[in-house]
Amino acid sequence: MSHYQQPDGRQKLVVIGNGMGSVRFLEQLFASGQCRFHVTVLSEEDCPGYNRIQLSKLLAGSVDLDGIQLKSAAWYQQQGIELLMGENYKAIRIDRSLKRVVTHGGDTFDYDRLVLATGSLPNQIPVPGADLQGVLSFRSLADVNLMLEAGQGQAVVIGGGLLGLECGSGLAKRGMSVTIVDNMPMPMARQLDEHAGGLLRKELEGRGIAFRSSATLQSYQGVDGRVCGVQIDGEYLPASLVVVTAGVRPNIQLMQEAGLTCDRGVLVNERLQTSDPDIFTVGECAQMQLTGGQEAQSLLFGLVAPVYRHAEIVAASLLGDHDQTFTPVPIPTNLKVDGINLFSSGEFIPSDSDQVMTLDASDAGIYRKLVLQNNRIKGVLLYGDVTDGLWYQELMESGTDISSIRQQLIFGQRFLAA
Repeated sequence: MSHYQQPDGRQKLVVIGNGMGSVRFLEQLFASGQCRFHVTVLSEEDCPGYNRIQLSKLLAGSVDLDGIQLKSAAWYQQQGIELLMGENYKAIRIDRSLKRVVTHGGDTFDYDRLVLATGSLPNQIPVPGADLQGVLSFRSLADVNLMLEAGQGQAVVIGGGLLGLECGSGLAKRGMSVTIVDNMPMPMARQLDEHAGGLLRKELEGRGIAFRSSATLQSYQGVDGRVCGVQIDGEYLPASLVVVTAGVRPNIQLMQEAGLTCDRGVLVNERLQTSDPDIFTVGECAQMQLTGGQEAQSLLFGLVAPVYRHAEIVAASLLGDHDQTFTPVPIPTNLKVDGINLFSSGEFIPSDSDQVMTLDASDAGIYRKLVLQNNRIKGVLLYGDVTDGLWYQELMESGTDISSIRQQLIFGQRFLAA
């Protein structure tokens, strides 16, 4: 079935994907009431876009499905957006010469402008047994539903990064016995220093989560096609459920096959425009080449703040404002595990020329570390008390000279002299 330009003469805009970036883009596009497009959204998931960041809370039982829904189906109808969901509406081909998208179910959709919001795919670890039932990723609502169906028992989470810890904590709250297997020496090794990582591990161990650090996964073991455990260095860990959180990669097969210029992601300019000027991207599938400053940068985007900025820029451009461009800023990391407060941003591992300020009250579960260069904040690491995180972030982003408040800086904003 073909979908042609509407009788009212509006241009056709097709959006592929309905994740967080896509929904924010649609919000921005319709906010002014001046949208001049007929909009069709193609989503392979079978429900309207939801807050993927909150999946760990859904897994833990802290929120329900309604609590993570971004916009109801009624909202799309009210805006006049044609939202088409389910496997049949998965986009499988872009014909750039005809300006047409083909779906898995055989429908075709003509476009004048196309926005790609295909997100990313979870990495798999190429060891024996990866195709066993019960070996899952932690990426979608469907993944969470499969975890909940697994009931209680023993779970192994592969990966001790942000996602792995959130997943392990959620499974533990559901009553599962959880072991986290990580090839790094401490949890969240990319966002924490050794001291903060030790505090985090101790807290999680106190909640019944076991760790195997600096460990290498060798294989998944199964019986009758279903996982029953994992083999790591010299040790077998029984498991009725294994969740792999080994990072993600941009989902760009569609773009590659369409002949768009790609590297790790689909390459875009500072307005999120691909090598085809009628095709834009939003989110994790985009890779931006920035040439300003001393060094060229190649950026991929895995956090929600830059993805939302993408959405604003693309919406503005399609509405006629071509002056907005993307400028990268340090993005803080916040752990989303109930009762654990953690904030990390910038370069918190100091170089020889940096100065370091620390406040260590580990017995009270509080640790602070600031890395300074030329009286400017270069990195922030807060554990336990994160109330000053955004204040430090603002000082860092603005390049504020902190000389006049240096003595009080580590204690936070409320300790500044009046």
